Amino acid sequence: MKRLFRVASFLIKLGIAYVIAFFLKCFNAKYRNIWIISERGDDARDNGYVFYKYVRENHPQQRIVYVIKPSSADFEKVKALGEWVEFQSFSHFVFYALSRVRLSTHTWGGDLPYADYLKHFMKKVNKRRPFVWLKHGIDKDYNPPLMADRFFPSLLVCGAKPEYDYEIKTYNHKEGVLQYTGFARFDNLLGEHKVKNQILVMPTFRKWLNKAPLEKVQESEYLKAYNQLLGDKRLYGILEQNEIDLIFYPHYVMQRYIDLFTAKSDRIKIAKFADYDVQQLLIESKLLVTDFSSVFFDFGYMDKPTVYYQFDRDRYIKEHYDFTKGYFSYDRDGFGEVVFDHNDLIDQIEKYVKANFKLSNEYQKRINAFFPLKDTNNCKRIYDRIIEITAK
Repeated sequence: MKRLFRVASFLIKLGIAYVIAFFLKCFNAKYRNIWIISERGDDARDNGYVFYKYVRENHPQQRIVYVIKPSSADFEKVKALGEWVEFQSFSHFVFYALSRVRLSTHTWGGDLPYADYLKHFMKKVNKRRPFVWLKHGIDKDYNPPLMADRFFPSLLVCGAKPEYDYEIKTYNHKEGVLQYTGFARFDNLLGEHKVKNQILVMPTFRKWLNKAPLEKVQESEYLKAYNQLLGDKRLYGILEQNEIDLIFYPHYVMQRYIDLFTAKSDRIKIAKFADYDVQQLLIESKLLVTDFSSVFFDFGYMDKPTVYYQFDRDRYIKEHYDFTKGYFSYDRDGFGEVVFDHNDLIDQIEKYVKANFKLSNEYQKRINAFFPLKDTNNCKRIYDRIIEITAK
């Protein structure tokens, strides 16, 4: 009954929004070419925000509205750039109905709450009103929901050549839907940046711990593995001796459990989502330690080394995601060493510290092959492609 009420409420609001949008477009030209853009609906630090910023600064004539909650830690920087609308408000529904183009980093993201109820209806809508999927991360795995009969973008952005090649032959989208433009946020990664004497540890989440009871997380191998790392005295010595800081940044999903992670060294900081920008952390750091997160692609784009700590690989494949069905192998294609043991991880960190964080020739070749297109024109390519689509 609760679900039925939610669907009915959604449809009523959407219907009223379309009526309002119709009259606004009839009587005022400024409502006829609006783009709405979003990430999750409560953030602005990914491809969505970077592209929004690009359009506001380079194409101010294009009306583009960012979808975000005013309570977001990123709200003020969005507000400073231009128009915004509150996520899940009625105004959000109206701007959705008004929009000429919809853009999001997630397949639905902050686009519209409960829009999955209209998933197949959207296939027809998108013929008139393009949906641009900017993506959150590079797809390296087989992902059936992206098949052309289940997902209906007008433009699906790819950040790397192998990703593009794989999706072209796998997901059966029409010619022109998939485009290798590079990610919008990659534009910020190149050039002169201030790099700190800093290591970033950034693991992804685990499905079996998502919204799990506190007791289950406390007893998990995941928590124990990272608290062992954060409490390692040998690691403390390496950091202190070389005046290196380590930032531990749990995945967005795991942030609710952040107080369970502990460290006893002033050199280690446990980062909260609201206090740190991921892209800035990547730019500032010299070494990345991750597990299965696609964040390492951004790091590799800057020609910096990564270590993959995959202590629970077998379970991850069985219960979280079977990455063996995709095109990417960490062992064959990865941008750094893969380790499964805590002590081996500390060894690799120490090795990179002693080598002044130099990337080996082998991993540099892999990165170059993965990103043959590497410049600061990704946003421009995406924008130009949207203009082509809307001109048809």
